[in-house]
Amino acid sequence: MHRTLALVSMVMFVGVSCASSPDIAPLSASPVTPGSGERVVVDHAYLVIDSSASVSEDFAREKALVESFVGAMPEGTYQSGAVAFGGYKRQASDLATFDRAAARKQASELERLREGTPLDRVLGEVSGALAGKRGRAAVVIFSDGLPTDPVGREIDPQTVIEAAQSLTKGYDGQVCIHTVQMGSDPAGAAFLNTLANTSSCGSARASSSIQNVAALQGFGRSVFLGASEARGVAAAPPDSDGDGVIDGRDQCPGTPFTAKVDARGCWRIQGLRFAFDSDQIKPQYFAELDELARVIARNPKLRVRIDGHTDAIGTERYNEGLSERRAAAVRDYLVKKAGVDPKRLETQGFGASKPAYTNETDEGRAGNRRTELTAL
Repeated sequence: MHRTLALVSMVMFVGVSCASSPDIAPLSASPVTPGSGERVVVDHAYLVIDSSASVSEDFAREKALVESFVGAMPEGTYQSGAVAFGGYKRQASDLATFDRAAARKQASELERLREGTPLDRVLGEVSGALAGKRGRAAVVIFSDGLPTDPVGREIDPQTVIEAAQSLTKGYDGQVCIHTVQMGSDPAGAAFLNTLANTSSCGSARASSSIQNVAALQGFGRSVFLGASEARGVAAAPPDSDGDGVIDGRDQCPGTPFTAKVDARGCWRIQGLRFAFDSDQIKPQYFAELDELARVIARNPKLRVRIDGHTDAIGTERYNEGLSERRAAAVRDYLVKKAGVDPKRLETQGFGASKPAYTNETDEGRAGNRRTELTAL
């Protein structure tokens, strides 16, 4: 017997303002149908619509996209449910056998619930809806990627990531998280990419990429359909911290949200290299340091240790001092130029003891004259 596949399809829309906006007609998308060698691989579809206040100009587009998505959902015996939320408010329907007319009616009656965007709470509610179920769960999130608490105050995005990880780990089967960004905020896009990567089979895309029937149906196919001969879905290698480097290759686990890493999965200031026997930061690297400050700001509970390194030329004692000065130079820039609270920063010099590259070539030695970052 093949393994029963369950899919929870969460469509999260963030948006609304007090001002009204004209309705936008949904796309006339017909249901996706399995092609040769395909079948519907879904037992449960759960649409979660975020009707909060953070994307005030996009609510009409979001509502139309929900209706369009419902129109593209395939026929099948799976169950579907939905919840719209904003702050503490909810518009919800329980899981039941998929009824396109009922789902379309609910989508057409979506309201601006305003207030905050507590994605962490909603993911917890989805975990409750899935309690006792098994198979495959796919979470499709439409959002600007800027979560808050229920009343709209800033929260640590890591709380949402942890809620998603709890969902994927607590479910009896496989969870796939797919995100669709409303708007174009770079931090939002980075967050949604990280959120998608909490699952081993997720994806991230912009809402602008599914604004025509063909693209929307292609998206629906990727969510609902699979190979007819499948006996389950092979899990992709896990990437627990969502940095793009799978756990088996990640030499620096626990990377903070939106941090840039190298091929080893280590958080470093991209491109920053020190000249030989120097601790001076060249102006060309200031933009990278400013981005580092923004990463720290996006993770308000984060404390960071700045790790200085050198190549292997020179004595151990001298290199240790040089590496400490390099780390201090980065700390001083972040505090004096970028406004980072010094209490959130520490420094440590490792000298030449932790090379990232060979010390046998000029290129390798240049790569070792670096700073890396450790989340505390």
